[in-house]
Amino acid sequence: MIKYALILILFAEHLFAQTVSENLHVTYIANEGFMLQTKSKRVLIDALFTNGYGAFPTPSQSTLKKIVNADPPFDQVATYLLTHYHGDHADSKLIRAYLTRHPEMKLITSLPSLVFIDGEEFGFVKLEKQFVEMTPKQNMSISQTINGIDVKAMAIKHLSFFQDGVDIEKYMFNLGYYVKLDGIGILHTGDASMETFKNYMEKNTHLKSPVDVAFVYFDMLKNGKADIDYLMKTINPKHIVIMHVWESAYEEWSQKVEELKNYFPNLWFPKVEMETKIYNLDR
Repeated sequence: MIKYALILILFAEHLFAQTVSENLHVTYIANEGFMLQTKSKRVLIDALFTNGYGAFPTPSQSTLKKIVNADPPFDQVATYLLTHYHGDHADSKLIRAYLTRHPEMKLITSLPSLVFIDGEEFGFVKLEKQFVEMTPKQNMSISQTINGIDVKAMAIKHLSFFQDGVDIEKYMFNLGYYVKLDGIGILHTGDASMETFKNYMEKNTHLKSPVDVAFVYFDMLKNGKADIDYLMKTINPKHIVIMHVWESAYEEWSQKVEELKNYFPNLWFPKVEMETKIYNLDR
């Protein structure tokens, strides 16, 4: 009996040794803006902007000041990701000020976004040593390791918006990102619709790396269970964060999220600036 007990104890210790927990701290800034933090990495995405077009939340001036000055909790950030250059994602002046103040900072974005910012901020190109330009062809991706972070930039077409039969977002270049932070896999779709995301996935089948947390444009879940089922089939996220909700639709989507939790309990719809969630993820 003692022999078998010792075997069981050793087996249990082996299993425990194989399970390592990592924490991902997610801080909501506004709209699609977040800070992602693990034990050794901090990343900002779409956090510096001022124009909500009267429809979407924007960061407060105090939060923007803390980010630009790298005041806690925004200190030790070395990588900034930008999905695209719409005003509810990017403020050219703030991004330039941020890079200027922090010469170690790397800006990861597409060539169209860099061109746009340089057009608004003359001389921005002088900071090009801090640029990491990633511009894959439509529905394709490219990967690179920046500041110890594995980054896959995915050219997922921006969701369509039609006026007079014309898609006015036809030429807006949107990047989704898949990043690995201390082994944690994070997907951020940028402004993708379910239609454009499906078009991307048709060309790329399944993401080869696991998705621990997926940040998705809210409209990607408008069809409820069917959309959840598609995401589970293709990217199989452990958690989903809903973003870019119209402020006028907060009540509607708060109710919808509660309904969606019947199919996928691990949903989070952040609404309050600097709201934080900690994900404990077993590797």
